[in-house]
Amino acid sequence: MNLFSALDISGSGINASQTWINTTAGNIANANDTVSTNSPVYATQTPFFQAIGQLGQVGDGVAVTSVQLGSSAGVVQYQPNSPLADSQGNVRVANVDMGSQMVDLIAAQTDYQANASALASAKTAYQSALTIGS
Repeated sequence: MNLFSALDISGSGINASQTWINTTAGNIANANDTVSTNSPVYATQTPFFQAIGQLGQVGDGVAVTSVQLGSSAGVVQYQPNSPLADSQGNVRVANVDMGSQMVDLIAAQTDYQANASALASAKTAYQSALTIGS
């Protein structure tokens, strides 16, 4: 761990949080997607994170290991007025739980803000240290 590790650690947290915000925003934006019953519908995206560094030691940040897709099976709903409805009046809609997506969005925003605050504090501390000798 070097003197400027706080910048790298906070920066990796900001990048991970931004990925989380982006995937959650995509899920929310596509929550009302509708397709015919013989087509796959929007699959929710879930980012997976992993700590950087040695297990049991001070970490070096976080990395997004993957963004995995949920099921594209969706939910079949009766919407006879939809132009995409089959002969029984059914369509396939995205299976996005808006409640959990909003919770994820708030958590990602809080995580982003915490990392940005830590980055600003580290920057202030480093700038103060540079002025000690002058």
